[in-house]
Amino acid sequence: MTGSLTPLFAGELPPGLYRLDMSRRAAALCSEVERRGWRCFLLDGGAVYDKQTFLDEAARAMHFPSYFGRNWDAFEECITDLAWAEAPGYVLIYDHAAVLAAQHPEAWNVAYAIMADAVQTWQKQARPFYVLLRNAGRIPQTVRSMESSRDAK
Repeated sequence: MTGSLTPLFAGELPPGLYRLDMSRRAAALCSEVERRGWRCFLLDGGAVYDKQTFLDEAARAMHFPSYFGRNWDAFEECITDLAWAEAPGYVLIYDHAAVLAAQHPEAWNVAYAIMADAVQTWQKQARPFYVLLRNAGRIPQTVRSMESSRDAK
């Protein structure tokens, strides 16, 4: 991989959760996404160590409305709505996802399940939604890297 997200826009990778094994800065990747007319959200997980810090950072990163209830149901509702962020496609770059997985595995499992469900929900609406786990370390789920997934096609 050359450090580009082109496989997402070219339809070479189905929407899903992927490890992002690129050295490019997350902000540069978001710029690439937004140049394509999609919305990019950058969730910095470096200081996310439990449910509440995850929900707070997700709300900040995804610009959730002020009525966001800061609970799992509200997170699921917001991540599958995004009416305030209309776009033909979405990319959530979750940097340092391994921090939450290591510090609070139960919260990580719930967040992971909701993000995976959101991918499916958006697929039913014919809008791509990708969750890219950057600096993912040893997250417990088996998440394919973008590069290996693209090569397997």
